[in-house]
Amino acid sequence: MKLIERYIFMRAATAFLMTVTILTAIVWLTQALRDMDLVTAKGQTILIFISMTSLVLPTLVMVIAPFAVLIAVAVTLNNLNADSELVVINATSAPPWVVVKPIIVLGLVATLTGGFLSLYAAPQALTSLRGFITQVRADLVANIVKEGIFSEIEDGMTFHIQKREPNGIMRGLFLSDERDPKKHIVYSSEFAQIVETPQGTFLRMEQGTIQQQQIKAAEDGELDETNPDFTTVNIINFDSYAIDLSKFTGVSEGSVQYYKPRELTTITLLNPPKDNPTIKREPGVARSELHDRFTNPLYNLVFATIVAAFLAQVRTTRERRGSAIFVAVILVAAIRLAGFGITSLAIRTPLVVPFMYALPIISIILGLWMVLSGRRLTAMDNLIRIMELFNDTILHKVKGLFRKPKPEKRFLES
Repeated sequence: MKLIERYIFMRAATAFLMTVTILTAIVWLTQALRDMDLVTAKGQTILIFISMTSLVLPTLVMVIAPFAVLIAVAVTLNNLNADSELVVINATSAPPWVVVKPIIVLGLVATLTGGFLSLYAAPQALTSLRGFITQVRADLVANIVKEGIFSEIEDGMTFHIQKREPNGIMRGLFLSDERDPKKHIVYSSEFAQIVETPQGTFLRMEQGTIQQQQIKAAEDGELDETNPDFTTVNIINFDSYAIDLSKFTGVSEGSVQYYKPRELTTITLLNPPKDNPTIKREPGVARSELHDRFTNPLYNLVFATIVAAFLAQVRTTRERRGSAIFVAVILVAAIRLAGFGITSLAIRTPLVVPFMYALPIISIILGLWMVLSGRRLTAMDNLIRIMELFNDTILHKVKGLFRKPKPEKRFLES
């Protein structure tokens, strides 16, 4: 890069890093406060709390990065124009690429970083988070649940024990699982114990029963728990039975480990095993998740090019840049919302998958053409003029409301 290009890039990169750091910290703090019960109610250490909440950072950065690029590019180009630096650059007969190149480089850096997070770091972090949640559930059952108290370890799951022995054996166990509205399961046993194995953490019960209540759907598809004709109950006696505690986190299905599509690695989504329960259960979600991992980072470059198309050109002081910024923000927001909509449609049909790639690529090409050719679309210019006229009208009326009336002049007749 030339000296002026490095100067613009450093200003934009500094603004980007500050924005992504602040926004990520704010969102992470809200998530951390929501999970504060890990320490207060579930007795976990601060280290476990920080480790669990920090695992969502790759996903947060991946989502926030395009908006941080938007803010950084808008602030940088607006300040360059306000300080007349764009005017000086244009007066030297420098091509538009001198200003656009640092912005494109920033967009490419953000795209590559987002690609690493989307394709590798975020799925790995979410998988590790599932392991932490499983361990928390196991610790909750083994150490936190008190004797003679019904404890709700999560919504729809109630745990109760009569007595806890010093060797870790729990007497009089009662476990109610009502998370599935169509199926209620109640476990009861004389003895129970938490067992750690290489396959995972299990709750082993001895001398007990399993009561499974299956609620059938009516003809109209609604559940009717009050009608006994729609309910069947099965009771099973057992001498020894083990429950995989990972099922409390929704990551197991029977005896098969189950993960959500967003928690699978990209290699698994590209070449899914035939017996993978996630692909069998949610093939559309897995397909949409795979292509979203490749297309989502492209929106960093989309935001950079679109905003540069509106703000990289020199504007006189008579032209309101605020209106141009507002139109640019509305445009990129509409493009991103359209991307979310196409991603949702890809769950239902694979026919819209090409549009997931076409939308950001066409947006990038159009933005580059506008900024390098020095042309602005007539429709966009007209929209900016409408915004300026609207702002002038509103400001004039607001000033009229707060303007003090002038005192009447009275002349004395001589």
